[in-house]
Amino acid sequence: MSPSQSDYTAPTSAEIATTQNSVPALRLLIGQRKLYSRAKFWSFLRWLGFSAIGVAGPLVAVLFPPAAVIVCAIVGAWIYLSRTVFESLDSAWAAKGAAAQEDFDQLVFGMPPLGPREPRPSPEEIAHVVGPAENVVATATKENLYGWYPVDPELDGTASIAIAQRANAAYSERLQYLNAHCWLAAVGVWALVAVVMSLAFNVDLPTFLLGVAVPLLPAFLDVTDQWRLARQASADRRSMADDIEGAIRGTRDRPLADEDLLIWQERLYGLRRSSPLVPNLVYKRVRNQNEQAMNEAAAVLSSVAKQRHAGGP
Repeated sequence: MSPSQSDYTAPTSAEIATTQNSVPALRLLIGQRKLYSRAKFWSFLRWLGFSAIGVAGPLVAVLFPPAAVIVCAIVGAWIYLSRTVFESLDSAWAAKGAAAQEDFDQLVFGMPPLGPREPRPSPEEIAHVVGPAENVVATATKENLYGWYPVDPELDGTASIAIAQRANAAYSERLQYLNAHCWLAAVGVWALVAVVMSLAFNVDLPTFLLGVAVPLLPAFLDVTDQWRLARQASADRRSMADDIEGAIRGTRDRPLADEDLLIWQERLYGLRRSSPLVPNLVYKRVRNQNEQAMNEAAAVLSSVAKQRHAGGP
């Protein structure tokens, strides 16, 4: 740990609450959401192609068996584009979103730079995706970005940051868990429909393999990857949330310290870089429910932290 990091002292809860609602912080928060949305566009484009192929391919093969070979060729070309061009652009924009989110956290938590965050969006890039400065407040209000982290003003800054970090980890853990099961269910249902259609139309085995199984293969490959990564990301975030909760509740062998916050921040950044993106449809569908659960859990841990600070059991 560098000298600047070892000398880190967490700001007060009042400072955290004020900073996260400041224009510079809101600009970064809006920027990271816009950058993630660009990454999700390329992810959506991949899935749009897979969905179209997965839906149209079996229908074409069932209704026009000679076209099964053409469908198979289209599938091969789309797999190549998806695994090279689209995935590369998806990852690049997501990495910039993670870096912008890290900048937001470091600003709000008053943390020193913790290491290279590349690729990092330039100030010009943030300005471009966010738009005019006068729109920041209006956008933050519209998207309900004020008070991003739950902060108890009566709590010391170290505990407030730990609770905020845990809230982020637990919130994302719930999203990743839901994301994994949504993808698995969607492809499973369509695979069942395709098989039933093939049986109903008495499709022969070669046509089934080329026109039904192969078009579904890209979706199965990506869903398997998404499900595996989402499950792992969910487990990693749950592990981190449990570690932070143990420190707050005092169930580990040493007290909570400012140095812990830097370690957890490094873990958060690594998780953001490596986790699969959650579609906006899934995110918006459960945002209110997840935020309610996050705020209630944060309130419970704040009460525990205050009780321990006051010398309670």
